[in-house]
Amino acid sequence: MSLLAQPHPGFFEVLASRRAYTTLLYLLLSMATGILAFTYAVTGLALSLGLAILIIGLPVALLFLLGARLLSVAEAHLLRILVDEEDGEGPALLPRGEGLVDRLRALLGERRTWTSLLYLLLLMPLGIAYFTTLVSLLAASFGLLAVPVARLLHTTGTFSLDLSYGGWALAHPNSAALLCGLAGLVLLPLTFHLAMLLGRFQIWLAGHLLVKA
Repeated sequence: MSLLAQPHPGFFEVLASRRAYTTLLYLLLSMATGILAFTYAVTGLALSLGLAILIIGLPVALLFLLGARLLSVAEAHLLRILVDEEDGEGPALLPRGEGLVDRLRALLGERRTWTSLLYLLLLMPLGIAYFTTLVSLLAASFGLLAVPVARLLHTTGTFSLDLSYGGWALAHPNSAALLCGLAGLVLLPLTFHLAMLLGRFQIWLAGHLLVKA
């Protein structure tokens, strides 16, 4: 995965960038995918350790690790489609070997098996952080942009803005509405730029834990 393969768009150009919207989509979905990945990883680890003393413990552990590798491959492809948009080396489902038994044995000893598991565990806290941050910023951006529109259409009645500095907004409602609109116009592209930076960080993390480990 290439971290800086594509140039970063300009301040307002980001609003017309397809990659910015697909990256934002990935980050918003990452909370749901992160919860699923975390649940699978924790449940699989607990089940594998609990059955370790039984004869079925090893097959269960191997199936769990295979599932974790499959999820890591799917995550890498999702990142490449929505965020990176570059052809590159992706993680293999199984390590190289002469036969299936050798490849399964290598699965237990390969470092990337365990770094992929770590990546799945990290997806949930990262996904929650991405989702809450971006949703809050998007809500604030669109809310600020809606203020001058609401003022213009008189859909909110008397425009008011509670400021601790006094009644300036009440005395100058048109100016206050304009300032809110300008703030929203600046905050919205900043949110998309932040999303693209977070997407690049996720590519870097996946590249080190899923591909290069």
